[in-house]
Amino acid sequence: MAILVFLIIMSGVAYLYFKTKQIRTPRPVEKAWQKSRAGIALGAGMGLIGLNTLFLFNFELATDLIFTYIIALVFIIIGFSSAWIRYKAYKHYTPLLAEEENKWNN
Repeated sequence: MAILVFLIIMSGVAYLYFKTKQIRTPRPVEKAWQKSRAGIALGAGMGLIGLNTLFLFNFELATDLIFTYIIALVFIIIGFSSAWIRYKAYKHYTPLLAEEENKWNN
């Protein structure tokens, strides 16, 4: 699936972008906010890699591919759950970011 490969590449680019922004900012809340955004991209990328693995083998029911499917399932569960946890952190830090912006400028 070409769309999955494109989304995997875009999540990697987004991860690098947000990680670079995290390193460059001096503000502690903004660092945590950028870290959560990078975590969303990384988790989505892991989950998409797991989905791509399932489509790569066309859901064949061969006994030698059972470990591949288990590993793909682990990638999907860990990746998307990590993205969900980071999304909750992103929602937590968003209002705090506005407060920090006001304090930083004054």
